[in-house]
Amino acid sequence: MRFATLKDEKAKVKVVGKNLDLLTPLVATSKYLAKRISKEKGVSLKKAEYIVVDCIKDGMKTIEE
Repeated sequence: MRFATLKDEKAKVKVVGKNLDLLTPLVATSKYLAKRISKEKGVSLKKAEYIVVDCIKDGMKTIEE
C-alpha cells in the first residue's frame, strides 16, 4: 500500500513492501514523463530523462521532512 499527501510544502508517504519493488512505479512514471517531455519539447529522450531527474532532485529539496 502506498499513500502520499502534500500540505504546506511537507510530504508524508506511507509504504509497505520491499525497497526495490517500491521503485518500480517511480521508474515507470519517470519513463512515461520523459517520453512525453521528449515529444512535447522536441528534445531527445536522453535530455528528457535528465529533465525528469533534475525535477525530482529539485522536488526533494523543496519538500520538508
